[in-house]
Amino acid sequence: MSKVFRIYASQGRDNYAELDLPASDYEMLDLMERLRLEPGKPPYVEILEYLETFDYLERCLPGQPNIYQLNVLARKLSEFSGTQDMAAFEGLVGMEMQKGSASIELTRLIDFAHSTDRCVIAENAMTDFQLGKFLVENEFIEEANGLSDSALALLDYGKIGREHREEGGGVYTGFGYVEQASEIYCVSKAMDFQPRKPEYAILVNMAAMPLTGGRIQKEDMVQLRLPASEGEMQAALEKLGRKERNDVAASVWDSPLPWLNHTIYFEEELPQILELSTRLSELDGQGQLTKYKAILAANNCEDLSRALSLAGTVDEHLFEPKAGSPEDVAREELEVVICEKDAETLMPYIDLQGYGRALLERDHAVITEYGLVERSGGEQVQGMEEQPGPGGMEMM
Repeated sequence: MSKVFRIYASQGRDNYAELDLPASDYEMLDLMERLRLEPGKPPYVEILEYLETFDYLERCLPGQPNIYQLNVLARKLSEFSGTQDMAAFEGLVGMEMQKGSASIELTRLIDFAHSTDRCVIAENAMTDFQLGKFLVENEFIEEANGLSDSALALLDYGKIGREHREEGGGVYTGFGYVEQASEIYCVSKAMDFQPRKPEYAILVNMAAMPLTGGRIQKEDMVQLRLPASEGEMQAALEKLGRKERNDVAASVWDSPLPWLNHTIYFEEELPQILELSTRLSELDGQGQLTKYKAILAANNCEDLSRALSLAGTVDEHLFEPKAGSPEDVAREELEVVICEKDAETLMPYIDLQGYGRALLERDHAVITEYGLVERSGGEQVQGMEEQPGPGGMEMM
């Protein structure tokens, strides 16, 4: 999916992140974890970038967009495959703004995105004159049908186009003239905008080697949900014309680990992807997936082999998801060593930032986007050895 928006999202002073939309459900759930958001609660959102094709939306989107609705809109816009869809959507937005609306609700924009077939489009008609000429040449003006060339040359095409546009309520877009022909679909009323945990640990698109043009083409791919049974794996290989896993590449389309997504892994790495999917499924079932992600973040790990190794150390770590800053650590420590009432009295006179950093150093703890991580035995969380770089090849 191509990027439509880039957003900044925050929840409080210390919890913030940037994300490209459309995002998968796993990516949205990961954002909620990093922002310490309760399920269903939206964060503060600002749109930092717009895909150039849709930059006109900056003039009509609500000042504080709902991230879940915005993601649904971005997902649909990213599916537009031609100028007809883009022209119709821009036209519907323009017609709504023409009514004097200061902004358009996201649910209405979602309805527009699903209603591009409810419009008629005169491509390349950018002015009333061009529209009038288009209407006459395509026999939409009954009175002009059958006129000679000399008579047609006398027609006021600008007036014809203007009268038609004003009567039809259409607008000009970057792709031509657009007019609504029938009522839009009200699809948003039946939509559930909340992200849901997918029924897989890792979603991959598999393709036989060599890759066409060095990239995995859609028509050459077989999608597989991991963990998969041996029968499901063999069925996928047969579709690719392979009996073994030799000469097979897998692109990770979606997973709970953002760094793993949109990367191509080759045959020697495929067993690691399969094993990692099993470990992710197990950790999720144990309620330790967020803790594992925090451990990976504390170790700056974006490497398959090391990620698998760290999966076996989850029980050796302590995890506090509510700790998002040194100040949080300092406050929690004060409330432990003295009573809560005395801690409240003392806090305004203490350098919480410095005290929290000292505690983190003492305990060899690390604060990540997901929370605080600490080794149970007081050992250093992050290994001192040089970490290997990320594996795989990034998908374009």
